[in-house]
Amino acid sequence: MRTQFVLASLVPLAAALIGVGVPTAWSANDDGVRDWVTLAEQGLYAPARQTLARIPDDERRLLALRAYLRAGDTLSERWSWSAAQIAAYPASTEGREAGAELQAVASAFARDNPGYQLRINLQPRSLERQLQHWNTNASVARTAHALATNLAHRWVGSRPGATVVRQALIQWTPPEAAALAAPGLSPHGQARAFDFQIMHAGRVIAADDYASAHRRWDIAGWTMRLQRAVMEAGPHLSGPLAIPYEPWHYAYRR
Repeated sequence: MRTQFVLASLVPLAAALIGVGVPTAWSANDDGVRDWVTLAEQGLYAPARQTLARIPDDERRLLALRAYLRAGDTLSERWSWSAAQIAAYPASTEGREAGAELQAVASAFARDNPGYQLRINLQPRSLERQLQHWNTNASVARTAHALATNLAHRWVGSRPGATVVRQALIQWTPPEAAALAAPGLSPHGQARAFDFQIMHAGRVIAADDYASAHRRWDIAGWTMRLQRAVMEAGPHLSGPLAIPYEPWHYAYRR
């Protein structure tokens, strides 16, 4: 019995010595994560690379890079606008048309749901604000850690090349989608995305809150009621957002 115990206790040590088995303790700031980002970001759209440099946590940086790579050739056209572009949008032809459709949706909703109103958040989300949220959001941290851990286990004892890292990032499927778009890719960054809230007697009864989306929107029936109003009066509004799931989120598409 003692011999069996000694042999069993030596197995993990032997595995470590010959470089096989379960990887040793691995931290979020492991140099491997930084190496993967450095390899995979080469040739990336310059504003995206500059944004990555403003994400201090290695795991969150890796997750943002995944989003940029998955955007592919659409990355630059989806990128958040400058302050000047955002300021000019409401007075543009598209901005005026979007505003008219939103008002029509609100009127249709109020007519079909007496006593209830829509509040529409028209506030754009600057790149600066997106970065602040990304660097502190708990769901981003969880998803980023899942990604980094998956790759650490996959490549234990090896040094993958840039192509391998990019492919792995693009193909990886998260167990839980982060509640935020990567900085620079939020539809709110172009002033073309809008969040609806349901109001009753001056009080918000269904807010743009990720944690309560299913209970406050789906179960309560507001998801379908908002969709009906949009289908009737907002022909250029698309939504709701599927990943992450936001039943209140719609975007204007000409």
